[in-house]
Formats: sequence, structure tokens, C-alpha cells
Amino acid sequence: MMIVPELWREAARHPRILSAGISLQLLVFTTHVLQALALATALAAFVHGDGGRALAGLGAILGIGVVRLLLGLAQGDASTRLGGRVREGLRTRAVAAVLVPGRLHDATLRDGSTRLALGDGIDGTEAYVAKYIPAVVQLVVGSAAVVVLLALVSPVVASFLALAVLLAVLGPLVWKRMLSRRGFSHWDSYEELSGDMLESLRGMSTLRTLGDVPGTRERLQTRSEALRRATERVMRSSLAETAITDFAVQAGVVVAAAVAIVDVLSGRATTVEVYVLLLLSSEVFRPVRELSRHWHAGFLGLTAVPGLRALGAFATAPAGDVSSPLDAARRPAPAGSELVISGLSYRYPGAERAVIDGVDLRATRGAVQAIVGPSGAGKSTLFDLILGFLPPASGTIALDGRPLSVADIAVVSQRPVLFSATVRENIDLFGAGERELVEACAAAGVLDEILALPGGFDAPVAEAGASLSGGQRQRLALARALLARRPVLLVDEPTSALDDRSAEVVAETLARVAADRIVLMISHRPEALRRVTRVHALNGGALVEVSS
Repeated sequence: MMIVPELWREAARHPRILSAGISLQLLVFTTHVLQALALATALAAFVHGDGGRALAGLGAILGIGVVRLLLGLAQGDASTRLGGRVREGLRTRAVAAVLVPGRLHDATLRDGSTRLALGDGIDGTEAYVAKYIPAVVQLVVGSAAVVVLLALVSPVVASFLALAVLLAVLGPLVWKRMLSRRGFSHWDSYEELSGDMLESLRGMSTLRTLGDVPGTRERLQTRSEALRRATERVMRSSLAETAITDFAVQAGVVVAAAVAIVDVLSGRATTVEVYVLLLLSSEVFRPVRELSRHWHAGFLGLTAVPGLRALGAFATAPAGDVSSPLDAARRPAPAGSELVISGLSYRYPGAERAVIDGVDLRATRGAVQAIVGPSGAGKSTLFDLILGFLPPASGTIALDGRPLSVADIAVVSQRPVLFSATVRENIDLFGAGERELVEACAAAGVLDEILALPGGFDAPVAEAGASLSGGQRQRLALARALLARRPVLLVDEPTSALDDRSAEVVAETLARVAADRIVLMISHRPEALRRVTRVHALNGGALVEVSS
């Protein structure tokens, strides 16, 4: 039996569903015990030629079976709902913990490992919460109750069975602890392979260009071999643990049968008592067998616990606060007409000087304002400060006299993120209606191209937007940002990967949408700056307006 406090606390966050699941689990176990007693009565009646009692016992067995079926369905539903609630809560807190400045700028974190923990790791906890926790309670309550019931018939058998249950539970504990440690090593190997695989897929074009595909293949093979060895170690430990449990179960049943035979030969037990001893001696181990089965089902989630703990998935949120950064992003944003940055400074840890040093900027609706500067001047850092991804050392960022929040900002990045989904699903992340969707796409200058696609808004988009041109990806991302209806729009190098004509179209679109929102853009290309009324140069940490 392995207790994971974090997962028990997660289950306890939903006391009603947890109580219902455990109660139904105990009722299901009770039907097994009652069915064993009914079978013992029917067999004894059959031995003594009492057909009426035998038929009544068989009827009771069938009736109890029907009741157990219904209880099992209800218990399965409660367990599924509990597992889903816990999974949802863990993923919400984990995502919120990942989307913080420290983690977003932590070079030691790998996307593949984070993705694995947020996906398979959290999904794996469901089996432990939904199945293993009720099975633990069933073992403690159910097995103890059957032992007490057996003690009324034969204290000797009850004593032997109690010892056998303890051996079946505590005996494998050392093995389970070793299995747990090896399991964490197994999860580490799984994470490393996932990280390497994701990075290799993302950089496959570069790897081919550099001729490093064979080297990458060799690294992945090494990771795969390490995962195979870790998996084999886990399986060997698991087999040993199962052997100990089976030995304890079989020993307990054999002892119970031997005592029952002695009682029959000596005349100390009735026929009913003998059948009760034989049948209940098996039922006392049912919770042990189920616990072992659910342990293996939830093993992946258990091994993921350290990784989830490191992500912050188990962090305690304030009472009633279950929001995530996505919740804030979905809230309607108030209108804004003036963005004011005053005395903003930031210095990276270990750096000799501030990359942003006393920056002042005033931006209003009606025109695009651009920020230019050499590579490494701090343009992206300035955007990160505006977005709240980095905490400023000093200075303020205000919208209409109040602090700027994440709900005020929409972003079009240099490399827009598009998903393997339809055009509609990639743009409408906010549940907008058809009219708003069409208006946003028209404002972004991409409506005609969408309608020309087979399926229109329901046309499929390949992962990372590979089925679209660079200009189409940028304008889809712009339509998505417009649909968010935020008063501030940040645009990072929107034309860097576009041809001259596409760059001109994007620049025209930005100039048009700036009529009713504040637009700040990072860019170098003349095509993008041609329609910009105010250009600010960032160099040496200072921001200076160079044209207006």
C-alpha cells in the first residue's frame, strides 16, 4: 500500500464525490460478502437435501448480483467524475504555475518534459485517485470487517487470515518502495526521451541541413534503450511484489481450508460454518487483490508526482480561487485610449547593466507606433515587461491611469502559434459568434483567403500552420488577436518572414486596426515602417523617438 499525500489531498478537495465513491465501493464489497453467505447457506441446504432453502439461496445470489451490477455502475460513475475533477484541477494549477516569468525564462526547462508532465503525468493520476484510494479504504474497512465476521465462527481461522492480510499488504511494502524509486528513474527516462523527441521534430529541417540526422537518431536510440532498461527493472520489481502478495493470499486460504477440514472431521463445525469459512476466507483477500491491480494501473501517475510537484501542480490555491491565466485572458477588457510607460527599468540577473533603463513611452489609439533597434537592444524584453512576463526593477505601466493587466493585451508574435485544427478553432478561442469572427477576419485582411479554402472556416490547418503561407499565418494570428477585443495590441516582427507584397498587406492591416486600439510594433523592415507615424529607437537601454 503506497500513500501519496498530495493525491489524497487532491481527492479531498471534492469530499462529496470522494465520499460517494468510497461508500459505493464498500457497498459493492458488501454484496460480495452477502453473496458468499448466501452461497454457503445454499450449499449447506443442498447437502442436507433441503431444496427449498437451496433455491432461496440461489435466488438471493442472483438478486445480490443484480444489485451489485447497479452499484458498480454508480461507483464507476463517481470514480470517473472524481478522477476528472482532480485531473482538471491539477492541470489548471500546473498550467498557471508554468506560465510565470521565472519558468518562461528558465533555460533549464524542456518543453518536452513539461508537455509530458502536463499530459501523460496528470492523466496518469486519475487511476490512483479514482480507483486506488477507494481500494485502500475498502482494504482497511472491508477486510477488517470480514475478519471480525470470521472470528464469530472460528477465532483460529480469523487470526491466521488477519496475519496473512498483513503479510500481503506489508510484505511487498519494501518492494513497492524500491519499485517507486525505480519508477521515478523510469519517469526520468520517459521525460528525457520525450524532450529529445519534441526538440528533434521541431528542428528536423535544421538537422537535415546540418547533416545531423544520424547523430540525432543515435541520441534518440540511446534514450529509448535507457527507457527500455528502466521499464524492465520496474517489471522485475513488480513481479517480485506480486509473488509476495500471491503467497500470502494462497497461504491464508490453505490454512483456512485445513482448519475447516479439521473442524469437519472433529465435528466441531456445522456444514454452514465450514462453507462460510471457505468462502469468506477468499473474500477477505478480495480488497488485497483489487488494491494490487489498481496500484499497477495508477503506477504511471505515481511516478509523475515529483515532476508535477516541481511544476507546482499541487500548490494550494486560495479558497475559491481556481482561476488560471486563461481565465483572465477571457474576461472582457475595458476600453483604453492611452498607454503610459514611466521610468521602466530591468536588468537580467548577473548582467552588468540594465537592458531597459528608465524608458518612458506614451502611446495612444489611432496610429501604429514602432520600436526599432539592433539585435539584443532589449525590444523583446520591453514587450515581456509590458506583458508581465518579467517584473520591472522600477517604473510603472499604466492604461488610462490604472495598472495594465493581462486582460488588456493581445499579442501577435513573430512566429504565430497555430494548432492542428480548423481555421475557426484556431481563430475563435473566445466563443465569439459568426458575425464577430467574420468581422475580425475582414479587419485582418484574411477573410477572402479563408473563404477561398475548401471548407472555408472549417478547413483544416496543419500543425504549426504548415499548410498556410507565412502571410496567412500572420493574418490569422492578427484576426485572433482582434477577436480578443483587447485595447492594447503588441506585434512582434510581423513581417520578418514575409515577401514584400505580403509585408505591405500586413502593414496596411495594422494601420487600419489601429483606429480603435493602441498598437505597438517591433520591426526593422521598411515595408512595415512605411505606414508608422511614430518610430522609437531602443539602444543602450534608452528609448528615443526618431520620427513622428
